[in-house]
Amino acid sequence: MDIDWIITLWSALVVLVATTVHGITGFGTGQITMGVLPFFRDAGSASIVVSIIVFITNVRVFWSVRDEFNWKDWLIPVAGLAAGLPIGIYLFGAWDEAQLRMAIGVVMIISAVVLLLLRQIKSIREWIKGTGWQPGWISGVLAGFLSGIFGGAVSIPGPPMIIYGAFLMETEYWTAKQMKAIFTSFFAANLLYRIVVLTSMGKMTTAIAVEALAIVPAAFFGAWLGIKLFTIMPRELFRWFIIAFIFVLGVLLSIGM
Repeated sequence: MDIDWIITLWSALVVLVATTVHGITGFGTGQITMGVLPFFRDAGSASIVVSIIVFITNVRVFWSVRDEFNWKDWLIPVAGLAAGLPIGIYLFGAWDEAQLRMAIGVVMIISAVVLLLLRQIKSIREWIKGTGWQPGWISGVLAGFLSGIFGGAVSIPGPPMIIYGAFLMETEYWTAKQMKAIFTSFFAANLLYRIVVLTSMGKMTTAIAVEALAIVPAAFFGAWLGIKLFTIMPRELFRWFIIAFIFVLGVLLSIGM
């Protein structure tokens, strides 16, 4: 078992920062980890490590809101996930390092744009009400399908589901806790599916699994620290900074830097 513990230490530091940011802003774990790790380590192994860590953290968060879980609301996007994730995993296996880094960069840019649009959610809400549109099961399946592709390919499944969840929140179909229960269980299913398939393909090595488990305490500490900093940070300004940071990371990865 060959592990470069210096790289692992740096990876743990990135995860610590990313989970701290998530605790303050409500987003950032997947985007920051996958946006930074490819700059100093193989993007493929980084995505597998991130999948394990984020799976564990999602299960932990889901447990705190498990009473809000609804099977029907979960199964709708999961139906799309079942079709989309194999496509994403196929792409992950087909791309070389440069192509994978570029794909991560593109998804990072998409993430930043989605987060930016959601900062204008009040305007979007008025537009939605004006059209009379209501998210239905087709929207949920499509969101799950696209998240499956994103998650399978680059381990960043968030953007399509974030849009879907925001619409359901703004139309008052979901409460904040219901959305957290569905999101964490959906992302956990997405990542578990990815981990199992990659293991069956031989891409999950013992070294990667041990490295990921060694980094998990940094993720838990970062989440705790983020909650502690939540009340003292200028959150709105900090959110804008993180969105800009995610966008810049995406551009740098996309152009091959």
